[in-house]
Amino acid sequence: MWNRISAWLLAVVLAVPMIGSPVLAASTSLMVKTPATIPRAGETFSVTVDVTGNPGFNSLGLTLSYDKTAVECTRVSLGDVTAGAVSATNPSASDGARVGIASTTTLVSDGALAVFRFRSLSGGDPKIELTKAELSDANSVEVPYTVTTQKAEDPSKDVKETAPMATAGQSELVVSPRIEEQSKPVEQSAETQVQSVAAFPDAVGHWGAEWIAKAAERGLFDGYPDGSFHPDAQISRGDYVLVLYRMAGEPKVTETAPFADVAPDAYYAKAVAWAYSEGYVEGKGAGFAPKDSLTRQEAMKILFGIAGSRTGMEAMFTASYDATFTDSGSIADWAKLAMYWAYYEGIISGTSKTTLAPDATATRAQLAKILVGYLEKQT
Repeated sequence: MWNRISAWLLAVVLAVPMIGSPVLAASTSLMVKTPATIPRAGETFSVTVDVTGNPGFNSLGLTLSYDKTAVECTRVSLGDVTAGAVSATNPSASDGARVGIASTTTLVSDGALAVFRFRSLSGGDPKIELTKAELSDANSVEVPYTVTTQKAEDPSKDVKETAPMATAGQSELVVSPRIEEQSKPVEQSAETQVQSVAAFPDAVGHWGAEWIAKAAERGLFDGYPDGSFHPDAQISRGDYVLVLYRMAGEPKVTETAPFADVAPDAYYAKAVAWAYSEGYVEGKGAGFAPKDSLTRQEAMKILFGIAGSRTGMEAMFTASYDATFTDSGSIADWAKLAMYWAYYEGIISGTSKTTLAPDATATRAQLAKILVGYLEKQT
């Protein structure tokens, strides 16, 4: 039974087509609750899927289809019925937003199964509907159901949301052309007011403008001496550790980093010393190589350490990930758990359906999106 559930959850994460819907019956009902009207462009709203007459189930799969030109699904969360179950989600699968849920105990209550969070792109009244569903009991017997739809002003009211264990396809590092040496960012004190994105002329209209603004508001990134942000510039190892140091609240550092290529007066020196003392970073080559461009696997290894280096459900899928990603052999042994953790948790996604590009470099805009997304998952 567990092997069947695990395979199904993996299919959700990797966007493999789901199996079809069961035969309809009247005893169990799935209700899709949507707003009466879709908000204006830029505003957010929730759609919930509730169950009534629940006879009990141990595994669940849902696909909510939607018009991708009018809305985008930004998050899928568990409802009060499924809170605490093992889950995998994909808000941007080819056929809609998906969630797969498995539980060793039978889930028998009525209420919310899942909450789908959307952002309106153009307003109007796009079609959002439950197109696929599967409920199965502990013996893999499918539970029949009917589907109804209810429009309400606030479908998410009083619905308890639980953060899913996995969200795939949300953040993607795309390989960018190499950008030549840039002047280092201006270092600001903790008391300095962080610049808004409007202060970065080269970030206005950029795909990462929203994330750059949020990262600046959180004090993670600064601008360059000329007031620019350089969103497409590759980020160096020293700058990345500095950003993470700020993310940690710039704790007091009493020791210096034991690397000959990290000068005591370098603007990233305290950050490197902090990261080294906490065990988040080690040396590279004969030193720390603070000016080297950061790779995807280096970025996720360090972030994995900050997150506690705790493995979870992704460990079950290691063999499948190894087979799925053709460049899995390029992932360093020291980074494999971190890369698969980041993929499973939706912190990064593949650069294609079959590649993770562990040695590709990251840009400032991409890291702004990834780190803001990571922080938002923690709240």
